[in-house]
Parts: sequence; structure tokens; C-alpha cells
Amino acid sequence: MALATVPGISSKVNDLTIMKRTSLGVRVVASTVVLCTVAISILAFVILVRVQDGIKNSRLESALSESQSSIYQAELQFSFLSTQLLSSYKVALDNVISNFTPSNQSGSGREVILIQQNSPQGTLLDAERTTNLISKNSIPAELRDLVRTSSTLQHSYGNIISRENVSPLSVSATNPRALIIGGKVSLPTVGIYEIYFLFNIENEYRNIALVRSTLLVGGLTLILLIAIIVAVVVRQVVRPVRSAAQIAEKLAAGQLEERMSTDGAEEIASLGSSFNDMANVLQEQISRLENLSRVQQRFVADVSHELRTPLTTMRMAADVLYRARDNFEPTISRSAELLLAQIDRFEYMLGELLEVSRFDAGVVRLEPELLDFKVVVHRSIDALVPIAHDNRIDIHVTEPAEPISVVLDPRRIDRILRNLLINAIEHAENKDIEVLIKATEQTVAISVRDYGVGLRRSELTRVFDRFWRADPARARTKGGTGLGLSIAQEDAQLHSGVIEVWGEIGKGAEFIFTFPRERGQSLIERPIPILHIDK
Repeated sequence: MALATVPGISSKVNDLTIMKRTSLGVRVVASTVVLCTVAISILAFVILVRVQDGIKNSRLESALSESQSSIYQAELQFSFLSTQLLSSYKVALDNVISNFTPSNQSGSGREVILIQQNSPQGTLLDAERTTNLISKNSIPAELRDLVRTSSTLQHSYGNIISRENVSPLSVSATNPRALIIGGKVSLPTVGIYEIYFLFNIENEYRNIALVRSTLLVGGLTLILLIAIIVAVVVRQVVRPVRSAAQIAEKLAAGQLEERMSTDGAEEIASLGSSFNDMANVLQEQISRLENLSRVQQRFVADVSHELRTPLTTMRMAADVLYRARDNFEPTISRSAELLLAQIDRFEYMLGELLEVSRFDAGVVRLEPELLDFKVVVHRSIDALVPIAHDNRIDIHVTEPAEPISVVLDPRRIDRILRNLLINAIEHAENKDIEVLIKATEQTVAISVRDYGVGLRRSELTRVFDRFWRADPARARTKGGTGLGLSIAQEDAQLHSGVIEVWGEIGKGAEFIFTFPRERGQSLIERPIPILHIDK
């Protein structure tokens, strides 16, 4: 018995193949990288938000404090203004704005807009001033609404916009982003003005961008380092597992002398030692089973062949007695008939045992011919019609009108059909049997359906086991070895086909034999589905 035929070995080989397709090391590294990426991304996002909020809040507090101080300074300057002349008043406004105007060397990044309350958006009025020719449109309308209705400083974010065709700003050729602080200032003679301080925060945004890029590069570098570290660690752990898988695959292929290395760390050495102990036990058990199988096959073959000689002598003697039975007393004549019948049965059983031994030895060969499958089926049915009539059973055949050309071994197909029909006759309980033949361009199928005792669900997987009977106490008209269906399944597999079975207690059973029309083709369809019966 070959190693690959030991129960469970083929499934283990399939498991090893699946394990090779999806490497454990790759899955561990990938999952670790994904989880670390998620964790680092969340941490980087939290850090970035905290840093960004910290920078903005710090700048906002400083801007609010500076703006409040500047408003007090402007009110103080106007409090000393005693002139009522508009020209002098405008000069005073220019002086105040000039005091707020930063020098190019200071780099304070603060601009000021002083406009009359409820002044419309757009061009500056005569009594309105800005530093560095800043446009009045730099102030968002929402911020102006808040300033008009509130007595405290308000803030918003926007851009510093210069007036048309003038760009004296040294910060950037575009409109830089700004933190805009707005409030109201009370000026003598003319009343309340709106004052807005625009703080250039491009540097703050650059700092935030620097933190963001640093976190991105640092996070990617950290993820790469984690992936490398995990890959190294996993490789050290997976190597013995992969070695065990390779050794197991070699054992499944029949190389029973393969063993794992026991060098290395204590855990790895323990794994190798345990695996080798298991391999030794398996080798001993498989060797014992192989020897037992060879002895069993040889015994069956030898006994079957050795019984041929005495069986031939017994048949010759039984034939002589059977031909002379009319000259004997009735009891002796009946004994001669029974003797010949039992010798026929014994010869049939011996033939089945010989066929089983050929299957086990792997020496069976097909003798294919191109025949009409319908002719082969009717030939098998005609041979069993007398037995069916003895049991008051009719066999009804449903078939297509056109011939069904199939490449098959007529002797083995006839044996399959006979086994299925005899099994149906034995269990039909004097009820008719239905035979259905269907064919497609690539596949042929035949169904044998009886309405007798049926089968239990637990028995459906055992009907093709050797020497198994659904009811050992049931009397049988033919055979009796429990090998018929097993041999039929072996013959079906030689034709690249399969026999499927359905049964239910009290409703009968159905056997469906399906095989390809051409030799070497695979079975890809079922002309007669096993579920076509109304259950």
C-alpha cells in the first residue's frame, strides 16, 4: 500500500499546498505593518493637531494682547487732539497709522486697518487709513459684523490683500494668510472707528507644515524599521515551521527517512525532536500497514488461484451428477441441483475476490471500444430479466431515440450495470425498477431506481465499502460477498466516472452512474442530477 493512499495523507498534502500559497511570514509582516501604520497615523494626527492648536493659540493670545495695547495707545493719542479742523484730523490719523506701520527691518508682520463704523466694503473713505496700502477687502464681512455687535475683541482668519496694482508687501508676491483681530476704538470729535490688526501667520503655517512633513517622514521610517524588524524575527520563527512543512510534504510523498534538524534554540530543538519522534512512529505504522496489506493481497490472490484447481474438479463432478440426476431418487437429484448452483455461486465469489486483488495490485487495464451505450445497457438488462421475473419485477427503460456512441470497456460496463440491477432487484421488494439513460455531448449517465426498502442517510457513505451490507440478515438471491458495488465503483473510476447514490427508508434507492463519452476526458457535468427525485 503506497503512502499516498493512507487515509488523511492526501488532505494533509492539500493543506501544505494551501500554506505555501499564503506564507505565514508575509501575512504576519503585512498585518503588523498595517496595524502599526494605523497606530502611528493616529498618534501622528493627535500630535499634529496638538502642535497646530498650540501654535495657533499661542499666536492668538499674543495678537490679542498686542491688539488691545495698540487700541489703548491710539485712543490715548487722539485724546490729546484738540483741533476741530478736518485737515488736522486727517493728519492725526496719518500719524497714528504711521506709528502702527512696521519698518521693513522689523519684520513684525502686522498690518492695521482703521475704518469708520458701518463703512461699506470696497474703496477706503477719506477718513480711513491702512498700513502699507492694505485693501479694505482683507477684512471678512463676518468679522465686521461681530465687531459691530460686540464690545470685545474678535478674531478670524483670512488673507492680507493689497490694493489694485500695488504690491509693496515684502512678505510674499501672493496674499499671505493672516490672523485678523478686530475691535472698536473711540476717537474724539468723530466718534467710534473700527480697527483691525492683520498678523501675518505664514511662518506659523510653515512651522506646522514642517511638523507635518517631519511626522510623515518619521512615521514612514518607523514603519519601515518595524517591518524590517518583524521580518527578521518572523523569519527566525517561521524557518523551523517551514522546514517542518517541507519534511511533512516529503513524508507524504513517501520519503519516510526525512527528519528535521534538532540544532538551534531550545524551543526549536524541542520542536524538531517531537516532530522526528512523530515521524518515526508514522514510519513504523505505515511500514506495518504496508506489510499487512501486501500479506493480505498475496493471501487473497494465492487462495483465489489455489481454489481454482479443486473448484474445477468439483464442477466436473457436479456436472456429471447434474446430467444424471434423472436416474437418482428425488432427494439425491435435488441435492445435485443445489450442489451445482452453489458451485456456480462459489465460482462467482471467487471471481470477485480475484478482481479485488487485481485492483489492489494495480494491474487492471481497460479494453476500450466505440459502442452504442444503449445496446450495452439492453444486453445487461436482458440477461437479468429472468431473475427479475422470478421476483415479479418489471424493468422499465427510458432512453433517447438516437444512438449514444461511447468509448468504453464493454465487459466492465456490463459488470457495473449488472451489479446495480442485481442490487435493485434484491431490494425492490417485488416493485418495478426504472432505468433512465441520458447523454450530452461530453457525458453519459444511467440511473437505476427502485422503490423498495431504501437506505438510511448514515448508510449512503458506506454502500461502496468492501464486504459491507445494509442488512446482514437479509437473504440474497445472488452474490453475497458485499463486493459488487465496491467493484462497480472501481470500474467506474477506471472510466473517469463516478457512481452516486440516494436513498430513503421506505422510498427506495437510486444509483446514478456518470462517465465521459471519450477516454481521457474529465467529468464536468451531471446529465442526471442526484437531487432530481422528489424527496
